[in-house]
Amino acid sequence: AHLHEREIKENLNYRVINLNSTFYYKKGWMLIRTTPPFQGHHAKGYIKLSFLAMLAIAFFLTNCANPIAPTGGPRDERPPQLDTLASTPNRQVRFEKQDIVLKFDEWVELKDAFNQVVISPPLEFRPKIERKKKTIQFKFDEREALRDSATYIINFGDAIRDLTEGNIAPIIFVFSTGDYIDSLSVEGQIIDAYTSEPVKDVLFMLYENLADSVFRTERPFYFAKTNDKGQFMVNNIKAGAFKAVALQDKNLNYRFDNDAEKIAFLDTALVIRGIEKNGLDSLPAPADSLQVDSLKMDSASLDTLPVNRLPDSNDQQTITLKLFEEEKRLYLRDDDAKIYGKVKLAFNRAPYDAVITYDSIGQYTFLELEKDTAYLWYAMEQDVAFNMYVNRDTAVDTVRVGTGLKEKFYEKAQLKTAEKAPTSLPLLPPGNTFDLLFNHPIYSLEDNLINLFEDSTKTVVAGQFGIDSSQNRKITVKAEWKPGLRYEVVFPPESITDMFGLQNADTIRRAWKIGLEKDFGSMTLRIKDLRPDTAYVIRLLAKNDAVIKTFQVQDTTQFEAKLYFLPPDTYSVQIIEDLDGNGRWTTGNYDLKRQPERIQKTTIEEVRANWEVDAEVGVDFTTRIVINPKSGSPPSGSPAARTRQ
Repeated sequence: AHLHEREIKENLNYRVINLNSTFYYKKGWMLIRTTPPFQGHHAKGYIKLSFLAMLAIAFFLTNCANPIAPTGGPRDERPPQLDTLASTPNRQVRFEKQDIVLKFDEWVELKDAFNQVVISPPLEFRPKIERKKKTIQFKFDEREALRDSATYIINFGDAIRDLTEGNIAPIIFVFSTGDYIDSLSVEGQIIDAYTSEPVKDVLFMLYENLADSVFRTERPFYFAKTNDKGQFMVNNIKAGAFKAVALQDKNLNYRFDNDAEKIAFLDTALVIRGIEKNGLDSLPAPADSLQVDSLKMDSASLDTLPVNRLPDSNDQQTITLKLFEEEKRLYLRDDDAKIYGKVKLAFNRAPYDAVITYDSIGQYTFLELEKDTAYLWYAMEQDVAFNMYVNRDTAVDTVRVGTGLKEKFYEKAQLKTAEKAPTSLPLLPPGNTFDLLFNHPIYSLEDNLINLFEDSTKTVVAGQFGIDSSQNRKITVKAEWKPGLRYEVVFPPESITDMFGLQNADTIRRAWKIGLEKDFGSMTLRIKDLRPDTAYVIRLLAKNDAVIKTFQVQDTTQFEAKLYFLPPDTYSVQIIEDLDGNGRWTTGNYDLKRQPERIQKTTIEEVRANWEVDAEVGVDFTTRIVINPKSGSPPSGSPAARTRQ
């Protein structure tokens, strides 16, 4: 191409470069050489385009503009370092609202600031946190009004990282709107009230206002969030009395205003005592309070702090709070009375406190409870409508049972087992009853028609056949079982009658095998250190927490039970301090100042086949302990025991 000197000079996209008396012109990423040099306004030259030079320059410029991690060598584990001279000074007193600038010695990224950055006391309005190259900017909302004489902590958590390796810069920014920075601290742990397991991401909150209502109406003065071990630490606290609560904050507003939120609270005021940095003694404690000696905070510079050390599981915790969900107010979610003989009532939780009544017109009824659902079975001679009433607290729900259902029901209704016969022979522990569940409540049995056969020879043996008093749909079979033998029960037609007068139309057969004694273990369970004035619920739990056996104990200091034919498993003992005597665990209530009933769960020695475990558990609700019982031994007198001896 032929270009005039004027055309080149007048085009602003060109830039003249003189290298060794040779003129180059750069347009964008192109490099153009012209010879000979300009000699006048109308001079012309030949422009040669160097593609190799063009590509080399483009590659060089592109790689210079994008920072990448260097390859080779050891991994960079050094976190970004704060440039204190170019950043907003930390630990200021008489702080006035301003943008906080944190400048680092390398490019950084901001990750999950919404969850990672924790501000205490919490701000009324959400601040803006931005990243620009090597700088993090924290901007208060224009409407935000900082509290007087308060120490603020902005903990950036894991939010600030370097670009290449993700190394975390643990930054904690502290300032005070008063004359000095408070230096006391409190730490502890939050565990689940039922399982005793630590709970993470729970807010531990302190209020200066000791009124009960602040938990629902105000934001806390101080707070901290628990880690994976359920531990928390609140730093830079002033001495004084505080209301201490914990909240699993589902709607992120620092208030207990959701029935599904789990909470914990101290019964009394928490008094934090210590010597402030200004030399003043802490305030005297109220008479009704829990007093805690503060852990002194490290007075080292907080420009770039290591993460505050929280105590490990072996440390003595200053405070332990038990997290619970208040019992939901019972209500009826759904009802179904479309089928004659059975009304389904579905609740929002287990309806153990519901009172279910109905208009009495001569019905025969049976109430069945299954988790959060109640079934009212009914049968009556006349097909007439009636009302059912579900009483819960002061409210009453009415369920209408209509007419015209009976005739349609009897057209197709059949009495049959609730489950099909198993494909493999089930194993029944010696001493247990064989149970068979039906689709309708059972009214009567014709014992003289029912046969129980033993072994492959099908020898008829005497058996006891009955209807389970707690579950009328269940028939039980009991006999003097012989270990290792096969048994079969046969219900001929019309030997079973249900509450509707229906009988089994076909023969029903079920078979099972009795296990050998050596395939099971036994346990002697002793519970000591009980209080005679307190009721307890004692449960033996399998490894999957299934309830094997339940005992209700009262008016004694110790309890002993002998448990036979236990399948090999790792068992645990759950002890509930049943303060209200209702036979189950009762959760807490904030308004009633009622803590959840205390629970102790102790894992005991594994029960093995043909082995006897002697388990002794002491009641101690103040600590979480695992008590190892005495070593097991084969059951005395058993064939296997004699052989081993």
